Amino acid sequence: MRKRIFWNIFLSSLIAALLLGSVILLAQYRIFENLVFSELASESRYVQSGLASAADEHAYLTSLPSSNRVTLIDANGTVLYDNSSDATKLANHADRPEVAAAKSVGVGTSSRFSETQLIKNFYYARLLSDGRILRVASSQKSVFGMIGTLLPTMLAVLLAIVVISVLFARYAAKTIVQPINALDLENPLGNVAYDELAPLLTSMEHQRREIISRIAALSEKQREFTAVTENMREGFILLDSTDRMLAINSSAAFIFGAEPKQVIGAHVLMLNRSVAIQQALEKAKAAGSGQATLVRGTNTYQVLASQVTDHCTQTGTVILILDISDRIAAEQMRREFSANVSHELKTPLTSILGYAEIMRDGVAKAEDTHRFAGKIHAEAMQLMSLIEDIIRLSQLDEKTSLPELTIVDLKDICEDVCQRMLPQAEKAGVTLNANCANASVRGIPKILEEIVLNLVDNAIKYNTSNGKVGITLKTTDTSVDLTVSDTGIGISDDHISRVFERFYRVDRSRNKQISGTGLGLSIVKHSAELLGATVQLQSKLGIGTTVNVSFPAID
Repeated sequence: MRKRIFWNIFLSSLIAALLLGSVILLAQYRIFENLVFSELASESRYVQSGLASAADEHAYLTSLPSSNRVTLIDANGTVLYDNSSDATKLANHADRPEVAAAKSVGVGTSSRFSETQLIKNFYYARLLSDGRILRVASSQKSVFGMIGTLLPTMLAVLLAIVVISVLFARYAAKTIVQPINALDLENPLGNVAYDELAPLLTSMEHQRREIISRIAALSEKQREFTAVTENMREGFILLDSTDRMLAINSSAAFIFGAEPKQVIGAHVLMLNRSVAIQQALEKAKAAGSGQATLVRGTNTYQVLASQVTDHCTQTGTVILILDISDRIAAEQMRREFSANVSHELKTPLTSILGYAEIMRDGVAKAEDTHRFAGKIHAEAMQLMSLIEDIIRLSQLDEKTSLPELTIVDLKDICEDVCQRMLPQAEKAGVTLNANCANASVRGIPKILEEIVLNLVDNAIKYNTSNGKVGITLKTTDTSVDLTVSDTGIGISDDHISRVFERFYRVDRSRNKQISGTGLGLSIVKHSAELLGATVQLQSKLGIGTTVNVSFPAID
């Protein structure tokens, strides 16, 4: 803008100066022409007066000291005398404009331009009393000739005009632009500027308020969008039409181990090049939506991709990443549970059916019938115990048919379980020792009894001959800790993380010799979680196992 103003002012000043100079030059030339004709008129009167009083006209005309051309012409146009040329060689002048005018009105003037010499001849003719015509002529340079003579001076003046115009244009442009450059766009109406800018500043103020309003609305929507996406457990990724990431929430960034600010604008495949992502995107572009399963480490995710359209034009893609690890684990657990239940039920049923068929077919001897009946009863009891444990686990999972929590004396329960389990311990050659402090917890007596009973039962079953089982109960400011330890066979580190799974057994070939359903520790874990307690197990192979159940202290 500043350059445009500069050139406009500069050219305007230069053109104005040139036009003014031209007008002055032409006006001066016109004045000069009038002055020349005036001088020629005076000189013609002077010569006319001389001719009237001279005895010898030729001698008089010859003796004139005039620098102008003097010509005496006969009434018929014949040149009688010319002080600059041989009169006999000149053509008839009757047709000359000034001569014809003098004959007609007594005085005639004319001027003629010589293109070759760039001079202009001025003629003044006067009719004498005897019918002859006296013509006086003067030769002067034309306008172009004058310009050629004055060219150095004119160039100097022109250069001065250019310099002055440049300085003035620069100053004027700076002065004009300065208030515009100083405009406060944050407060357009508060500016002291030109009146012509008032409509523009008013429009700018209106636009500024509109922009502020829209930015505030967009910011609010952005905050709402961020609040929603950042608090989603699911991963969320928004892509543009070229599959570049426009937004990614912290859950998705955590899943892929990325920094949100660093991946914004990058292609989604730079975040993860898995086949699942590519398949979901391809299906979404082809059918509008697509899904695939992504496995990362120990976690399994479901990738859902959906196209975003605007007037039937695909403008982007939304990707949701759902963590389905728990669902997959639950499905796997259900499958394993079904298989384990089938196996655990099949074993005693097979034994029962075998003994029953022998007795039905009369193959068994009379003395063996009692023993077979005892086997059938034992297997039936094992089957009933298994069913009861399965029902108990189902109740704990669904939290149905359970009474309200009450204050329970855990010391009484521990001592009662020890008394009940003492015969089993003595039979297994295991020493049972209880060291319980007074402690009460908030719980359900039946469930607390099952926790202690299962832990003590496992400690006795998986112990060694002359082994020891210890039960301790102590309180702290924040918890009540129940610990059951044994000096039994122990568990290797590879199996510790799975001992709380249903029907999981460390050594199935050895555990077949030990009665049990394989659900004891699973019942302990679920019961503890129901009461808000935590379970920790520590074990060393060949040294023993320690299980600690920590109940929250009563406020």
